[in-house]
Amino acid sequence: MKEANRKDSARYLFLGLVMAELGMLLIGLGGWNALYFQTRMLNYAGGSILFLSGLVLIWIDARRMKVACNGSGLTSEGTYLGKFELNGHLFEAYERRANNGASEFRLLSSPSVNPAQEAAFIRYLVNEGLIEAMWPNMSRQIEEEANWAFL
Repeated sequence: MKEANRKDSARYLFLGLVMAELGMLLIGLGGWNALYFQTRMLNYAGGSILFLSGLVLIWIDARRMKVACNGSGLTSEGTYLGKFELNGHLFEAYERRANNGASEFRLLSSPSVNPAQEAAFIRYLVNEGLIEAMWPNMSRQIEEEANWAFL
């Protein structure tokens, strides 16, 4: 999975750099006096759009790499269920046995969140049906074991 993320990351970075360079080339070409006024304006507009699109792709890649670099230190005991990204956080979901024998659904995140924020994220995932989409029957189990949290 990390290899796929690296390939996507390289693709975003390369595409962003190419688009930014082409945008700068079009802006430079727009400054050429031999072109008609309308052509120069189209070059400026197209170059600006390409340049800004390239910067956005580079920014997306930088954010994804930051989350991926921070996410490498996540460790937990229990059954690993998978990982997902939500609101700029990389979450890894685990199911583990608590001291009283009940099973717990836990989220580890990068950047880290406190227990209250973790509970809020879990409530959001259950209420919006996202947990059911990722792990069928898990939301029903969470609601049964922690029904007090959904009042």
